[in-house]
Amino acid sequence: MSVLRKILAGSIALPLAIGLGATAHAQAKAAPATKPDADALAALNKMGAALRALTAFTITADVTTEQVLENGQKLQYGGDVRIEAQRPGAFKISTKSERQEREIYYDGKSLTVFAPTIGYYASVPAPSTIGATLDYVSDKYGVEVPLADLFSLGVDPALTAKIQSGFDVGPATVDGKKCEHYAFRQKEADWQVWISSDGPALPCKMVVTTTQDPAQPQYTAVMKWESSAPPQAAYTFNPPANAHRITLADAKTGSAK
Repeated sequence: MSVLRKILAGSIALPLAIGLGATAHAQAKAAPATKPDADALAALNKMGAALRALTAFTITADVTTEQVLENGQKLQYGGDVRIEAQRPGAFKISTKSERQEREIYYDGKSLTVFAPTIGYYASVPAPSTIGATLDYVSDKYGVEVPLADLFSLGVDPALTAKIQSGFDVGPATVDGKKCEHYAFRQKEADWQVWISSDGPALPCKMVVTTTQDPAQPQYTAVMKWESSAPPQAAYTFNPPANAHRITLADAKTGSAK
């Protein structure tokens, strides 16, 4: 399950877009719930429709993740994410951060996680659609795909019922692009999204703040979109000659397959 879907379902985890987590602290007191603004919810629905309309797309994103140490001190890490996808069943995701590099391949039959710097990879059988695969590898192997929210936003309208409050902050500019800025509050997390005002209502920027942690670590992604992607063959992983195959451990049993 992707991070924003976890937020909306009431099970928050800081996004692992560049392989970093946050140390948990005592849960913060929840703010009083208020009714979300109808226009803000309508904007989310419009964005969901724009995302569903894309059959082939490429996203490049600058991401920032905050890690909270045991003593409450924050560390911040930057990174890049590139997603190339063909619906309903193919994607390639490349991530580079200050600490690691990863590539994730999904061709409609299997999902492979590859660490090119050290030459190790792991492959597992996968369902035939992107959505089912994201849920499967998250639940079974604990693999969180970077920016997986973008594959699921707008697919399940019932998730918006979990939003406690939401409002239109106002117009803004993100990387030279005109956007409208919206802020939402959900149990254990606040999140913001900047939606393009010109052309398709695609997200330009997202920020998630984990409010269950008193240090309130944030995850930020600034995105650029292209309505094209490589052909199907690009999503099948072909291991380099010097690569070594390893296994992924089951997140629940700890056994490797």
